Amino acid sequence: MKSNWDFSIKELLKSEGGYTNDPSDSGGPTNFGITIYDYRKYINANGQANDVKNMTVDQAKSIYKAKYWNALKCDDLESGVDYTCFDYGVLAGLGRPRADLQKFKDLKGIALIDAINNERAAFLRGLAARRPKDQKFLKGWMNRVDRVRAQSKVLAGKKDVVAGPIGGAVAGLSLWTMFTNYIHAHPYTSVIAAVALGALVWWVITSLRNKKWNLSEISSKRTSTPKPTHGGSTPFGNQAGQDSSVSSTAFLQP
Repeated sequence: MKSNWDFSIKELLKSEGGYTNDPSDSGGPTNFGITIYDYRKYINANGQANDVKNMTVDQAKSIYKAKYWNALKCDDLESGVDYTCFDYGVLAGLGRPRADLQKFKDLKGIALIDAINNERAAFLRGLAARRPKDQKFLKGWMNRVDRVRAQSKVLAGKKDVVAGPIGGAVAGLSLWTMFTNYIHAHPYTSVIAAVALGALVWWVITSLRNKKWNLSEISSKRTSTPKPTHGGSTPFGNQAGQDSSVSSTAFLQP
């Protein structure tokens, strides 16, 4: 769908990241997922690694729009299917999403999204098995497939039959997928955050318990104070129920 372009390119750029020049990556110098070969084809025929490094986001978007989104006719695809095919085409080439759209032409909506992403996952696993140098990328590829699948289903739910409890479950799946992906990508940060959260919860519970006990002590003091017999004074202070040496608000302090 035409209206899904902005969302799709934003999510794709998050997945692709910034500048890299990994010897294991056959694409060579790459920025925003755009290789030096595509940079030379669409931007500057004589471009060098430093030109790729200084590429602007708008230049990258223009390449993605022309080479992938428009080439796959994503404006005309169902909501969610467009994003799945767009991301698949960027990662694996235009031929595979085109072939899968033909292969699963009798499916629609979420069923089609699942079928294409299943094919994509199988292709990537096979690729890593055939090319040992790609093994280190496999986990990231699988996380990306899971993320794109979940987000595509959310997009499909805005247009198709996914609503109510089912729609909520799909949206929850997307959030859960992003959450687990973050944990996998940042294990140490996640452990620190979990410990900090646990400490915060413990502090809140302890504070509430202390406050409850202090309030109970105040209530006990007030109910046990004897009534004055002369002149309104009591053994505990100058006014009924008040301690002259300790204010009642002192019990509320930590």
